[in-house]
Amino acid sequence: MSFSLRHPSSLLIFIALFGFLSLFRPCACSSRNFLNTSAAVLGASPAEATWYGSAHGAGSDGICEITREIVFTAPFSSMIAAGGPSLYKSGKGRGACYQVSCTSNAACSGNPGTLVITDECPGSPCASGAVYFDLSETAFWAMAKPGQEETLRAAGAIQVQFSTGENPNP
Repeated sequence: MSFSLRHPSSLLIFIALFGFLSLFRPCACSSRNFLNTSAAVLGASPAEATWYGSAHGAGSDGICEITREIVFTAPFSSMIAAGGPSLYKSGKGRGACYQVSCTSNAACSGNPGTLVITDECPGSPCASGAVYFDLSETAFWAMAKPGQEETLRAAGAIQVQFSTGENPNP
């Protein structure tokens, strides 16, 4: 069986496309559901968080130029967030993993969980200068005690603790 190159331009297009796509940071963080671990996130810093999107939704219609269906499945499992400017970093922060824990509201479980920055949260209050997470509603609800999801949702903006997360499935 021999290989023949019928359309040399196809090879050049493939090489150019591969080179272009390699410039983007891959979305590699695995976003598992919030875990039953200690309430304290080691080395955590304060931040603000809100939610966006529909109930039990993934927040956005697409992340990292991929389709909505992928957002709902592992490794993302709808555990995504849009980051304010200090997290999104003009696109360089896309794909970064964070451990986030909610402890400022009576409805918070205090259990930390991993999420991935997929989008930018533009404008106010995201650009307030503080570290800001705009979580998918699935990620926001996951921070609540069982049966307290609507109470936490009604709080709107909440204080959270965060630290850089590691990809549990490298």
